[in-house]
Amino acid sequence: MAVPTINERTRAKADPLRNFKYQVQFIHQDNGISTEINKMGFTSVEGLSMSTDVSAYREGGWNTNPHKLPGQTDFAPITMSSGVFYTKPGMWNLAKQMFAVQWGAGTLGMGSEFRFDILIRVLDHPVTKGPESGVQGNPSGAVLGFKAYNAWAANVAFGGLNAGDNGVLIHNMTIHHEGLEVLFGPDKV
Repeated sequence: MAVPTINERTRAKADPLRNFKYQVQFIHQDNGISTEINKMGFTSVEGLSMSTDVSAYREGGWNTNPHKLPGQTDFAPITMSSGVFYTKPGMWNLAKQMFAVQWGAGTLGMGSEFRFDILIRVLDHPVTKGPESGVQGNPSGAVLGFKAYNAWAANVAFGGLNAGDNGVLIHNMTIHHEGLEVLFGPDKV
């Protein structure tokens, strides 16, 4: 009979999920754009949230406090920052896809589909990873995921140029989407 080790049994309670190991995948109809963008690494991903409005109403005979119903749900825009991007034009080509839609599809020689899905995988830390990650059935090591649907690039920004600064040229992209799903467990990601 194998004796279970304490680390495997209590690891989920003792070690928090680290937020600095993640992988971003763009899923687009045009495989050329997807392949180009998926080669990029991001220094930060922010805006993984949703909020639901409240619709309050008062009832005639019961007006000491209002009743509250859930209203429309909205999803915050996702902002991605990339450090070294000068040899990887994927995000700029994705932004040009929006220009093509606004100017009439096809004017930039690109396809008419500007929407894509985003899958963000949170990876387990290699030192504290448990038996469920990176072993059988889960070679990626992902333990949690976020999937955004029907996303499109709304804003592209480049860091400023300053001769007196020693910073890295950062590239930011704001992406709007129509839905967010959280994928729990390595078999879902």
